[in-house]
Amino acid sequence: MRTAIAALAFVVAAGGARAAESVPKFKPNTLYPDARVSLLSLGWRPVPALSRTCDQRENTCEAYPEAESCAPFGAAACSMLWKRGEQLISVMTIGDHDILVRSASCRSGC
Repeated sequence: MRTAIAALAFVVAAGGARAAESVPKFKPNTLYPDARVSLLSLGWRPVPALSRTCDQRENTCEAYPEAESCAPFGAAACSMLWKRGEQLISVMTIGDHDILVRSASCRSGC
């Protein structure tokens, strides 16, 4: 709890709303389920994808309604959609069994 309060105080001290609007960053090799818990705790909400491309990755798309697209081959990259207020981000993942976060980027409103 103290850590969360200290982090909030830092965000406010660092520029208030503008600092809070930045795209989340994740440590290398963060498992997507862990990143998902973190995003939820920061007020982000998964956005169920209206149109999906999940060729041969149906299990991932069933487990994560925010999965917009997943590649059926190679690094098995997926794009996961998240929203907070007017911000929409895409969290890119890699991996088939242990799904890891590769990056997060702004789609709109950031």
